[in-house]
Amino acid sequence: MQARTLALVLTASLLSTASFSQSENGYRVPRTEFGQPDFQGVWSTRFYTLLERPEDIPLALPPEQAVGFAQAIASGLQGNDDPDIDILGSPVLTVVNGEYRSSVVVYPENGVLPYNDIGNQLANHGYFNGVGYDGPEQRPGVERCTEAWGSPPMRAFPYQLFHGFVQTKNKIAIVSEEAVMLRIIHMDGYRRPNAITSFEGHSVGHWEGDTLVVETTHYSDVNPERASMGRPMLISSKAHVTERFTRTSDTELNYQYTVNDPKFYTEPWRGEFSFVRDDSGHIYEYTCHEGNYSMVGALRGARVQEARVLKEAQN
Repeated sequence: MQARTLALVLTASLLSTASFSQSENGYRVPRTEFGQPDFQGVWSTRFYTLLERPEDIPLALPPEQAVGFAQAIASGLQGNDDPDIDILGSPVLTVVNGEYRSSVVVYPENGVLPYNDIGNQLANHGYFNGVGYDGPEQRPGVERCTEAWGSPPMRAFPYQLFHGFVQTKNKIAIVSEEAVMLRIIHMDGYRRPNAITSFEGHSVGHWEGDTLVVETTHYSDVNPERASMGRPMLISSKAHVTERFTRTSDTELNYQYTVNDPKFYTEPWRGEFSFVRDDSGHIYEYTCHEGNYSMVGALRGARVQEARVLKEAQN
């Protein structure tokens, strides 16, 4: 599986041509053999920027403040066992066209998700804390190996996340190094039946100049939570997500998205960050389910704690 995926990404990287297109900032965007903007290859994220912005913090920070802000966020992750967080160097914020960003949310202007009463009620907890230990459904999706960071809208975390873009004339595949590996963007207008829904929805794309615009619908209501540092992002079956991918340099792929979901929000909201080019070409198999002993351990540990409390009460 690992070798096949890596070969797919590397092969796709060879499909580009030497032709370019001029973008608004003067960057000449390379083209594929089909004449389309070339996003092929591996793009990664790794930053400490929060989805929502703390009160009284501006969206764009000067470099010296960005360092302190990232370190303050990182201090809240002390004790995390993921080695990436410890070995990849100093914490950083996402950089968008030269700006250090303090939140992914760019609208509303306060950087806070515009939840309605239902949304506030369902999202009133830290995503990674879950809502209890009575059963697997109360634990976050990434802990259950049922959620992908690459599903729309795409998200990021302080450990390195890799996404390989593979383009043909009528389809774009995003191969992610995570639990749910493959996402297909249909550039030929194909639409699935309304009865078929899923966590990642159904994505249909088109080109607006050098920008890839993707419209995603057909979400499932089974698990509305999306991973986030802080409160979870919620997506319902009524959601319509619009994404915009624009290559702004050889090393930066700007990513903007708008979530329109009247079930959970009072108005549409927007997010933005950038992917960074990774020339290693490494996309490895993500054996989440095969190595996922944390779920059994978490639930069993909760039963042990409950038994201890009951025993102490009886004494």
